[in-house]
Amino acid sequence: MVQQLRNKDKVAFTQVFEQYFNLLVLYANRFLDTREEAEEIAQDVFVKFWEKCETLDPDSSIKGYLYRSVHNACLNEIKHQKVKDVYKEFIIQFMETSYNLEKEVDTAESRKDRISREINKLPPKCKEIFELSRFEGLKYQEIADHLMISIKTVEVQMGKALKALRENLGDLDRRRS
Repeated sequence: MVQQLRNKDKVAFTQVFEQYFNLLVLYANRFLDTREEAEEIAQDVFVKFWEKCETLDPDSSIKGYLYRSVHNACLNEIKHQKVKDVYKEFIIQFMETSYNLEKEVDTAESRKDRISREINKLPPKCKEIFELSRFEGLKYQEIADHLMISIKTVEVQMGKALKALRENLGDLDRRRS
């Protein structure tokens, strides 16, 4: 039989296929999750067997060769499946992290928009003093000098601005917790 296979005898190959295919599927199915995977492994083994049958050792056991090939193919499939599972888990975690980050960015942007709206609601002079202090980094005396008003006016207007913002944006701190 080995010699016939080495000569690419299709009848001999068909006999080997019919004799061992279902047995190899059952053997592979002991390692793999589904019968379909087991059938695919057995088919692949037979394709490779046909491609390499010219190089078969005349003293080799066809049965041993086929079972060993199925065994190795199943182990490779299991390793490959583990790699796919690790990758799948990585993708899931990455997507969850991306989603959470996107939600945080959206939340931060909506907070920023809300803060901007509340600042824009301040009376014009109060808003100007607040922005010079908080966004320009000017000290109260510098603001007073720049606007040619008293430092006391700057203090009062900043107090009004901070009070209004605290009252209107106080819930932002509670939502963050």
